Amino acid sequence: MTRESAERIPTLWHGTGLARERVVSLTAGRETLVIADSAVTVPLLDDYGARMIAVDALAVDVTTVTDIAREIVRRPPRVIVAVGGGSILDASKIAALALAPGRVFDYAVGHASRSALTFLPDSPPPVEIVAVPTTLGTSSETNSVGILKNEGGYRLIVGRSLRPRHAIIDPSNLITLSHAAVREGAMEAFLRLAGASTSSRRSARANGDAVALGRALLETAARDSASAAGRLRLARLSAATQRTAALRGDPYSARHWYLANEVAFLLEVRKMVATAAVIAAIWRRICSGDARWGDRESLEDFWTRIAGGVALPLHPPAGIAALIDRWGIPCPRRPSAHDIGRISAATERAWGNHHPMLPGLVAQDFCDVLRDSCWSPQPVGNACRPSTFASEEVN
Repeated sequence: MTRESAERIPTLWHGTGLARERVVSLTAGRETLVIADSAVTVPLLDDYGARMIAVDALAVDVTTVTDIAREIVRRPPRVIVAVGGGSILDASKIAALALAPGRVFDYAVGHASRSALTFLPDSPPPVEIVAVPTTLGTSSETNSVGILKNEGGYRLIVGRSLRPRHAIIDPSNLITLSHAAVREGAMEAFLRLAGASTSSRRSARANGDAVALGRALLETAARDSASAAGRLRLARLSAATQRTAALRGDPYSARHWYLANEVAFLLEVRKMVATAAVIAAIWRRICSGDARWGDRESLEDFWTRIAGGVALPLHPPAGIAALIDRWGIPCPRRPSAHDIGRISAATERAWGNHHPMLPGLVAQDFCDVLRDSCWSPQPVGNACRPSTFASEEVN
């Protein structure tokens, strides 16, 4: 792999029925390892004798990733094909670090056991990764980020050595997603843009790209989220959040993510379910002028340029709450006072106070947000994961 090719953003391939053809072409004549979600069926290399590791996406954690890394080292592939949702793609990207010189994998796992955020040494990917997503919204197929679950929680690992070389979006792999899963994916991509737009350190180009993509995501999700063409468009828009200027600026500006991350881990719910609970409460603080959470003017500018076209309230907190309600994204069960204390302490410890992610915010601030958040009186059914490849829709 040349330095020039390693530094490029992933090549994005998209089209109905394209995945098998592209994977065969990209892996021809090369030792290939397929890492796939055991719950999905995406025939890619089954006629070519490629090695395969089937992974339970619900159980992915640091132990799973370490096991995959050992298999990669035992018989190093020239190409890794990762097939699944964000947890499978992230696990594959992190495990592939086992082929990097300098014990980068050991460093990543070890540092993540002590810190919520790990930056990797700047280097190209150690092996070519072909990412084939089967869910929407995470953008793992095009980004340089991996999320590792360990005893401390969900931990961020960041570095260009995690970047896939190719991303293949085939709506044939998305068509069986439930409407609920599609909407959660679209919401994840949209809030990635909205979160970045809470920063005042943004260029006109970044703001323009974010608004254009945000409008397109909401309009497509409202108009055509059921067809293959609509889902392909949503997947491409999600990937485009990483391939345009939309996220440039303050790298920590999506501050809702850090609190939602701890809510998801400690309450054992999906990330977007956790986000649905806290996002309006956080935006209320931004709009009241608490700059620790984000810039009021920037958020209001982003929201008002989008909301009118999709008939949402122009006040950002009311508007995002209305969108969550319109799309039927559930909120988690109401946490106990003890749970709120645990989540708040964990958030301060991992991301807040003197950390650059949530500077100046301490446990009491997070307690206040959580008390002001949106909760369901009843537990969310199957809250750990949406039905992604179901024969019937989940409403």
